[in-house]
Amino acid sequence: MREPDGAGAGAGRLHDAAAQLLRANWRSGRAADGTQYGYTRPDPAKYPDQFLWDSCLSAVAWSHVEPARARRELRTLLAAQRADGHIGHTVFWGGPVRLSRALGYNVVHRRDRATATIQPPLIAWAWAEVADRSPDDPGFRTEGLEGLRRYHAWLERERADADRLLGILQPDESGLDATPAYDGPLGWRAHPRPGFLALLRFNRRRGFSYRRVVADGGFHATDVLVNTGWALAWEAMGRLGEPGAQARSAEIVEALVAHLWDERDGIFHPRGPRGERLRVATWAGLAPLILPGLPPEIRRRLVDEHVLRAGRFAVPFPVPSVSVQEATFRRRHTGWPIRRYWRGPSWIFSTRFVIDGLLAAGRTEAARDLARRTEALVLREGFREYYDPFTGAGMGGRAFSVSAMALDCRARVRAL
Repeated sequence: MREPDGAGAGAGRLHDAAAQLLRANWRSGRAADGTQYGYTRPDPAKYPDQFLWDSCLSAVAWSHVEPARARRELRTLLAAQRADGHIGHTVFWGGPVRLSRALGYNVVHRRDRATATIQPPLIAWAWAEVADRSPDDPGFRTEGLEGLRRYHAWLERERADADRLLGILQPDESGLDATPAYDGPLGWRAHPRPGFLALLRFNRRRGFSYRRVVADGGFHATDVLVNTGWALAWEAMGRLGEPGAQARSAEIVEALVAHLWDERDGIFHPRGPRGERLRVATWAGLAPLILPGLPPEIRRRLVDEHVLRAGRFAVPFPVPSVSVQEATFRRRHTGWPIRRYWRGPSWIFSTRFVIDGLLAAGRTEAARDLARRTEALVLREGFREYYDPFTGAGMGGRAFSVSAMALDCRARVRAL
């Protein structure tokens, strides 16, 4: 069943607004070493550099507007790959990291091309999504496989633990910088408290090497969103034609369920440095909904007990980054002079993960409703960085590229 009459007008407005945003935030040029680049700045004022998972999500949004730029965005990410296969969290194409941010960025030396840390490894997933919308460039589907193999090999070699799940050494590697999930084990070193600089210094002295940090007793964790991205990446490698990739994805999903699923709470929780379960219900605990291989009963519980349940994640403007029931939930950003904003406000791109889960669970109307509310919010408030989950008031950056994912969310349900 297709959308009712009149729905197309809103979709057209959203498409045009997203296209205007993405084009305004586009940056291209030639680096000092001659490498040509083109990417979407997450926000021209706040975040002028290329951020890994922001770029992946921007590429998916671009694929609905101008697939050629989506392809260039992802090619630029692979162009930043180190010889050992690593691709940094942030890439500084225009020159060294700004002096004002050097102390708080995960670089070993200020003149490094990119940070030494990771973000949720979504490149293969974004590549497959863009390839699906690139009939004009069929070779793109397999073009990046060699670089993606090297990237995944680095993650396997440098970050996988005995359970074959990836570990993180800082909360910002989860993509949810100030998430309350890691407040317990980090204490005064939690992002962005003053002690976070001590955590950075400890890790920088070890070259941000996960193995060295763990061996020396540093903070580390097994994160839900990072490992959801890991499973999704391998599933996407299968879509790109990589032999054995689907089986590898299934292994990761099995490990994710075995180690991070909380049967009591009916949600996924990360584990801390001692293997302890960190029981704070955040949006990351819902992220596995996007995985095709998630067991149906787990998907049902996530949807019924959390996504659609009042007093948890069912709010007027979903999806809140922390469950409303949590003591750490805050509707707005908190803290000064550095804001902490992954503690309640809603971020547009998280909607895509939840919509896929709703569709897989057969909750089509709920998925449509979520996409419609997301579209209406963006058209009312603009492409803000994050939003009050109760009033919808926009906050943070005022031209945030990743909020163009509202277009992708809309596309997921339009033909149903």
